Amino acid sequence: MSPNKKMAAEIRDAYANYGDNPDDWPEDVKKEIRGQTEEGHTAENKILRHLILHGYTNKYIAQERSKTPDYIRQLRGRMLRREELNYQATPDELTQLKYNVKHVNRPNNQGVAGAMHRDKDWVRCMREKIREDLK
Repeated sequence: MSPNKKMAAEIRDAYANYGDNPDDWPEDVKKEIRGQTEEGHTAENKILRHLILHGYTNKYIAQERSKTPDYIRQLRGRMLRREELNYQATPDELTQLKYNVKHVNRPNNQGVAGAMHRDKDWVRCMREKIREDLK
């Protein structure tokens, strides 16, 4: 079944089960319908999502994966709107972040992000996580 037909079937079921006002539908149903518009979570898309969650910049991902920066920006925006953009880091990435914070000339978030080819929001989130772990 094509994604459009599957999404249409989901919408029809929601109207039949929960009424004419989509605001009254359960959140999980609305989230499932919104998820139907995703590009099918192909293997390539999973890789892109992983890179976004680990804070790589749109430009870096586009160069590495031969995609347009616009495509990556749109995917990041969809993830943000669906509240799926919860930044992650491996222990090695956190170690690298700690090192860069100590050794970069300007250890603000933007300076560290530039040195690591990461998004400054990822750096901010991970620095907060490191501070929480120290408490």
